[in-house]
Amino acid sequence: MQLLCLGDIAITDKSLLPWGLPGDIRPGGETKVLFNWELPISDRVNPVPRSSGPRLVAHPDSWRVIQQWAPGFAALANNHILDGGEAGLAKTLERLSQAGFHMVGAGRTRDEIDRPLFWETAEGRVAILNWVFPETHPDWLSIPGPCCWPGLDRARETIQGLKRLADWVMLVAHWSDEHFSFPRPADRIMALELAQMGVDVVVGHHPHVVRGMERIGHCPVFYSIGNFFFSDLSDSAHVRGMGKAPRNREALGILLSFFRGRKPEYKIVSFWQADRRTMVDPARRAFRRMERSSRPLVRFPGAGYAEWYALQRAWFDRWAARWHFGVRRLGIRGTIMQVFKKYLLSSIRGTPAERGID
Repeated sequence: MQLLCLGDIAITDKSLLPWGLPGDIRPGGETKVLFNWELPISDRVNPVPRSSGPRLVAHPDSWRVIQQWAPGFAALANNHILDGGEAGLAKTLERLSQAGFHMVGAGRTRDEIDRPLFWETAEGRVAILNWVFPETHPDWLSIPGPCCWPGLDRARETIQGLKRLADWVMLVAHWSDEHFSFPRPADRIMALELAQMGVDVVVGHHPHVVRGMERIGHCPVFYSIGNFFFSDLSDSAHVRGMGKAPRNREALGILLSFFRGRKPEYKIVSFWQADRRTMVDPARRAFRRMERSSRPLVRFPGAGYAEWYALQRAWFDRWAARWHFGVRRLGIRGTIMQVFKKYLLSSIRGTPAERGID
């Protein structure tokens, strides 16, 4: 049995045509696809503000774009799933089910929210958990809503219970912060806890860039596999035309293979989002990003990583983020125009003294 794990999918375009899966993977009884459905399907945005970040919704027909991937699995535990309100969540569950997908990570009742997803073939049975973590600022513990991280004790109880019901336990984690290519020290501590609880594989979403991976015991941990496809967004009104940075276009596909009596095995597929679809990347940019981002995890398996991370993060926040998500996103021409607009706006407004402000 094979499971192709893909990254975040956010479709706000109304003109996209249905896609087949890129590459040679074809969904069926022994092969499935699993992805994070980032935005609720809705024509209205929830008017209640989130604690952090904008409310965003997918186009009402967005589910049609991926319907050729069915039968498959959609993970819904994320910080945007209530951005269309309760009605948006209900419509998402209805439309994805109509398309042929089984869902995990969100629901209308507590039982539905907490329910894991099971997939069974002649090779064995996989239990899939999907948790959203508090640092992503979801609508915390809402009912209806997403399946939130339950805490260490409850997580351990849940995982150990599933180990008695399934051959493998997999966690799809919506966690951490955004855009930086390395996991937080807290993420590595959490990954160690999960591996010790008995999780067989962890696949991370939310950072919107590819991060490194490491194997903790027998458990491979992919800290972030990036965006699989993200429509161009500039704000909650879905104004188009904001180009994505190259790092937001890189995406990993994790092809997991499950054989009876063995630990999960995996292969890496590199994808690249170009124009209005995602394709297999012959340049393997996502794979090379994962390799580079994994080296510090090998170099600092424990002590020392937090100090190294703090230095790298300070450099990123001060300089590198401006390059990768400013200049490289906008291009040289766009950057010049942006600087010119800011300069022009500043000139028009004048200094505080010129505006009569003490």
